[in-house]
Amino acid sequence: MWPFMKKAFLGIIVASAFMFLAVTDPLPGICDETGRPGEAAPMKLTLADAVFTALTNDVTLRSAYLDRYLNRIDLEMAERKYYLPTDPALTLSTNRVSTYAAPVAGASSGRTEDLYAAGGLSATLAIPTGGTFTFAWNNAADRPDTGQGFNYSSDWSVQFKQPLLKGGGLENAAYTVRIARITEEKNILSLKNTIISTIKTTIAAFRAYKTAERQLVIADMGLTRAKSLYEYNLEMIAAGRLAGTEIVQAQADIATQETSVINAKNTLDAARMTLVQALYVDKKSTFQAMDENQQLISPPSMADAVSLAFQYRTDYLGALQDLETKKLTLAKNKINRLWSLNLTAGTTDGAAATTFDNYDGAFRRAIGSGAERNWNVGLNLEIPLLYMTSDMRTYLGAKTDLEKANLAFDKLKLDIEISVQNAVRNVDSNYRSLLSAKQARELAERKLAIEQEKLGAGRTTNFQLVSFQRDLQTAQLNELSAMTTYLNSLTSLDDTLGTTLATWKIDVRKEDDRIQQSEKTKASGSPNPRDQKYAN
Repeated sequence: MWPFMKKAFLGIIVASAFMFLAVTDPLPGICDETGRPGEAAPMKLTLADAVFTALTNDVTLRSAYLDRYLNRIDLEMAERKYYLPTDPALTLSTNRVSTYAAPVAGASSGRTEDLYAAGGLSATLAIPTGGTFTFAWNNAADRPDTGQGFNYSSDWSVQFKQPLLKGGGLENAAYTVRIARITEEKNILSLKNTIISTIKTTIAAFRAYKTAERQLVIADMGLTRAKSLYEYNLEMIAAGRLAGTEIVQAQADIATQETSVINAKNTLDAARMTLVQALYVDKKSTFQAMDENQQLISPPSMADAVSLAFQYRTDYLGALQDLETKKLTLAKNKINRLWSLNLTAGTTDGAAATTFDNYDGAFRRAIGSGAERNWNVGLNLEIPLLYMTSDMRTYLGAKTDLEKANLAFDKLKLDIEISVQNAVRNVDSNYRSLLSAKQARELAERKLAIEQEKLGAGRTTNFQLVSFQRDLQTAQLNELSAMTTYLNSLTSLDDTLGTTLATWKIDVRKEDDRIQQSEKTKASGSPNPRDQKYAN
């Protein structure tokens, strides 16, 4: 058999081997970063490994969980204000005053040393009707000068205030707590958004890296085919079956393919650095990205998809909470625009003595004898003389905010329905595109193999073979792009339906200080598409 015929068949075998590798993991050593002597082997990285590493290391997410501690404190304080509108306070003070007295007729100069001490306790207790009880207890002791005795005094008071119009009512008193609890739910949604954003960023970085790996394999395959054709042309020229000028075409193809390899290596290293940033790991880390499941995932029907979106999407749930907050704010301001009519009542007493024993007895009498205390009861009415008061302006503003929120909510619902429809359609369309691209690549392989046989028989030209080689390379890149687009459309569908956390089996609870990951998902290495909420 002619040497060039052997070379042609060898080229077919080599090309077939590399084409098989194009749809599997890349060869170790193709990229400088993974093949340098003395460097650690690249870590095998599944998509699930990447996501959970990012969820563990992401700085923004860790900061969000630190904020959760303050969020819980804010809710506790808001709930406490329902029955303790102000913080109880104990005040203690002491003061010493030294006063110089100038000499006057009949008296010499001197100095007085006054010592004063005081203590007080104040607290306010709210009741569900909007009323408040305010208690104040003040104690003082004063010694006018050294050698003299102390003068003691004590007084206390309890005052009750119940709004009957503005600021009153069982519902009005609870509005602040209800709004605070809704705010806490919105904080949870904000945390979910941060987690979802981290997952999406990591998935995009992982797939960009995997795509760059495959692009490098395809570029290296093209270079190998170009070199194989060059060696074959040398055999043909040596045998006198090909003009010497024909070698230029093969040399030009080698130069083109070498440029592709250089660019692919640069793209791979840039993608690696992006993935390092997403994972927040050592910048010297290298990876071998593992394949994802490429099977078709049956999207739900439109009705089910929209229902899922309305159940899980954080923007929709947040809009519902905004509506509820604005309704509560409007109801509160509607009551607050009324006249101010308050029922007040109280009692007070006090005692003073020059010795502590007498003071103690007088104080106990003041506490225990209601007949000797001071009492008061009354009604206070405040009527505004103008219609457009600040309270009325606040009410009108709250009413306008609610109307605007309703308009925005209706638009959001329409936007969600349209985005869901697009996402569901894209999954099906992109999967069919992937199948077509795969078929086109297989046909390009067959076409090139036939052309190589024809070249061995002298029935085609170098130009034609190089053209078919480039067609195959283009088909491989198109298949790679179609595969990445299809996988990204699944991620986009998850995001559109709001089921990203459900797919990754991540549960966000109020009391958690870190991500709660499913052991099943971590052990499996990647989420099973059939486990998704919308899978059939």
